[in-house]
Amino acid sequence: MKKDILLYMSDQHSYRLQGYAGDPIVRTPNLDGIAACGTVMTRAMTACPLCVPARAAMISGQLPSNNGVLFNFNSINSDQATFLHSLNASGYDTVLCGRMHFVGPDQRHGYSRRIAGERTPVFHNGVAPAVRADGTKSRVTGFDENGSVKYIGPGDSPVLAYDRYVVENALAYLEEDHEAPQFITVGTYGPHFPYVAPRELYEYYYDKVSLEDVSEDFDGGKALEGKLQEADPEVARAARAAYYGLVEQQDRHIGQVYEAFQRYLERTGREGVFLYVSDHGDMNGTHGYYGKQVFYDPAVHIPFVMAGDGIPKGKRIESPVSLLDVGPTVCDIAGAMVLPGDGKSLAPQLKDNGETDEERMVVSELYTYLTNGETALGRMVQWKQWKWFAYSGLEEDARLYNVDADPGELTNVIGQYPEIAACLKSYADQYKSYEEVMVHERWVMDQLKILMQCHYDDPRERWQCPNNLEELETPVCTKKEVGPTPWAVQMFKKLREE
Repeated sequence: MKKDILLYMSDQHSYRLQGYAGDPIVRTPNLDGIAACGTVMTRAMTACPLCVPARAAMISGQLPSNNGVLFNFNSINSDQATFLHSLNASGYDTVLCGRMHFVGPDQRHGYSRRIAGERTPVFHNGVAPAVRADGTKSRVTGFDENGSVKYIGPGDSPVLAYDRYVVENALAYLEEDHEAPQFITVGTYGPHFPYVAPRELYEYYYDKVSLEDVSEDFDGGKALEGKLQEADPEVARAARAAYYGLVEQQDRHIGQVYEAFQRYLERTGREGVFLYVSDHGDMNGTHGYYGKQVFYDPAVHIPFVMAGDGIPKGKRIESPVSLLDVGPTVCDIAGAMVLPGDGKSLAPQLKDNGETDEERMVVSELYTYLTNGETALGRMVQWKQWKWFAYSGLEEDARLYNVDADPGELTNVIGQYPEIAACLKSYADQYKSYEEVMVHERWVMDQLKILMQCHYDDPRERWQCPNNLEELETPVCTKKEVGPTPWAVQMFKKLREE
């Protein structure tokens, strides 16, 4: 009998913010328990520190440079098979409950059905702003990186409300019996900003969080020029307390879904496997940065834990793995076809005395706009304790960190270890160059000039935010003059060009 498989995927959860990962403050008893009875990938990296490209990479098994999804307005082609198609073709009912951040008319990409709607706009043009019960525009902000430091505090938010809705639907589905083998994805929005957490959690963490790594003195290099840095203690403490609270809230949801899945398996007499991953992390003040779109640890290092039938208990895989490995691993476990791609199945390592893959190198990519209006393709390689990354056109600013000796990634040691840097660069260079990637990207931008003017968003295809959510009366807000993120400014400028 095929195993039932449940993938719980959160948004923007950094690996280090888990009890089993060593954080002394955060309370994640459910994840700690799942890790104890399963296998933890301790050095899992996202394929891209940005939502849509990371998720497209996961389902396609391809890096952004290979599947053409480089930023949040892209989507893979509907005639491209994903690992979900592979599961469905082998007899699985592939069920999406909540968020996967698909863009465009294809809201499935291999899922046979969706049982809870999407949170974000499903088409390129976006949707009208949320309104309150009295018809006025909602004051809730903070969904983007720069805006994240303008709306912080204790209370409720669309993110929290959406996750309650997703989990409610997931629990209801698991109360039912289903004949076909199940692959269920539960996709939540938390702990993504706005940095608004339930009051009890916000207040619990407020005086406990450390601000030692928050600074505006860190030089992130030319690729990060213009990226907001904020170290005001009031703002940093509030944002960090809220983020910790959001992580604990997510842990509570994970516990609910995990226990419901165990009850489902026991009731139906089936075997099953539970996976938890996040698409990327959140800097949350480290080096003064917020959000993602950087290659530093809080943004690229993600949770990846598996538990269930056939998964070793208490095992830790220390070599680097990738978000790209989710599909091949799941298909291997399910007995479905493993599609060719840039990831690999972890099944050989998921044995009590399984193989090791100590020499493996894992790649992450980021396509970004620079403050001068130009674009660059960043590429990161993780090998053992070494992390190297560089951006096209800015190769002289390449970075190399020994993340075991320097977990804060404060000291660039590329001058001390040129042979290691050259080795990792050589590995990165085997993938498509910036110019090769731009052939497709220029075509995408031409299409977006048309697509973003169209108005065909269907409210029935996405979750409708309640108009009576509590709003923060006096949110913590940066004192800086903060405009839109520079990459967004430059991208929309390009779209307006003839």
